[in-house]
Amino acid sequence: MQGASHGVGRLSTEPVELGVESVCRATACGHPDVAVGLAVLGMTAVLVFVAGAVLTRLDGAREALAREATRTRAERDAFERFRRRVANLESSERGRPMPTGGGTNVLTVPASGAAVGGDGLANARRAYRETIMATAHYEEEYDETLATNVAEEFSAPVASALVEEGGTLTPSLRTTLASGARRASEERTDLLSKLETERSSIEAAESTLAPAVDAGEGVVDLELSRATYTDLVAEYERLEWHEGRVESLLSDRQTRIHDEEGDRRHWFDYLYRSLSSPYPVLSAGAGTLSLIDDAKSALASAACKR
Repeated sequence: MQGASHGVGRLSTEPVELGVESVCRATACGHPDVAVGLAVLGMTAVLVFVAGAVLTRLDGAREALAREATRTRAERDAFERFRRRVANLESSERGRPMPTGGGTNVLTVPASGAAVGGDGLANARRAYRETIMATAHYEEEYDETLATNVAEEFSAPVASALVEEGGTLTPSLRTTLASGARRASEERTDLLSKLETERSSIEAAESTLAPAVDAGEGVVDLELSRATYTDLVAEYERLEWHEGRVESLLSDRQTRIHDEEGDRRHWFDYLYRSLSSPYPVLSAGAGTLSLIDDAKSALASAACKR
């Protein structure tokens, strides 16, 4: 659960820079003269393949976000259930005097010599196992012992106090567990909001990329050998309009990536760890620009033969 509670690691800029280089190569940084002898039939096969792959990247991003939202929601609810169960321990179990002497850990030594009964600590551990560790994805994503997970979510001293053999659920430890569970639940709520923002960003990207892909595919469906010169020019200008919109999208996305890096390191690596690239919008955008570029080349080749 490190991704939600402790942030994610540093986001490398190298893949972003490589993505920008590929975008630059595919667009305004320099176009070679179109060879008049371009094989339109072979280009058509390439366009169909590229168009089919472009938006699949965004489908994968949506699936990754939905999966992460489901897991985050489950963890948020689990921490809230754990918090309530810890609070119930406070009201349902009677305090008893603790032996004097020993250490001074505020988590294990009760205030005013009072502590929850001997079963309190065992019940707290049971509550943790039956809530946080019982989420459907726990074993797949974390596969940690109770002590390791509590240390990650709360702290090492809290974990040590919770698993201590013969220990006692002191008022201080009980309060620490309840407040820590509330914090963890609130962090998941914040994460869900960020996931929704990213989902909306993916939807907005698709609203730009999908028509651009359709425009590129339209060249495949057009019988270039029979199209008039005017039709070819009109299609070419339409592709250039879409190209400008996609370039603007990628520029905005690049800015957002660096902004997010300042708030949550490795944010996109964390979100899209199941995908081939942590930057699906940049990847899909670069593929769209490549598709448009190839379609423009096919149009130019056909126009040169008029």
